[in-house]
Amino acid sequence: MQTTKKTTARRIALVAALPLVGALALAGCATDDDDDRDDVAAPAASGPSVSATDGATTDDASGSATVPGEDALVAAAATARKAVGSGTVTSVEQEAGGTSWEVLVVTSGGDEQEVHVDADGERTTAGPTKETADAEDVAENERFVDAADLSVAQAASTLTKTVRGTVTELGLDDHAGTVVWEGDVLDGSGTTHSIRIDAGSGKVVTNTVDTDD
Repeated sequence: MQTTKKTTARRIALVAALPLVGALALAGCATDDDDDRDDVAAPAASGPSVSATDGATTDDASGSATVPGEDALVAAAATARKAVGSGTVTSVEQEAGGTSWEVLVVTSGGDEQEVHVDADGERTTAGPTKETADAEDVAENERFVDAADLSVAQAASTLTKTVRGTVTELGLDDHAGTVVWEGDVLDGSGTTHSIRIDAGSGKVVTNTVDTDD
């Protein structure tokens, strides 16, 4: 008789425990689901990547950093050279209050071709026009071209790394017997910096503030 009572008590205890076991199982499933959701990575935020160079953007094709303010000048040089067909760009200068560019391209014969390009550097507005040149001019042009290992783009990049700003003028010139890229950079405060770069090595030769009115 005592044995029967114990067995009956165990059955009652098991029946009473079943709802609790079920509840715990459901709670465990819910926790697993929450954990699964937590493991799903959030979508990566989209947007432009930031270059290590302050304010610079990266050209995906070349991997080189370009600075806002030099892009239009470099584009103008490329547009002018394309209009001429071949040759070396020796001068790029902003004109008409920054609404256009005047570009000089030296051809294989040492002659200069003048091309005018719009402010964005994308479209030719006048030229090419062959400039009158004597034998001395041709010899100087050829000397400049032969000495200029740095391209317009490389020279402009060196200028804006030296002084942050917009390159408004860049051209090959002679400085103390050395061929240099001579350029003007307008900084954020409106000050113009005149910089000379060795056209062969890329070394900055001079860096002065332009005080001309």
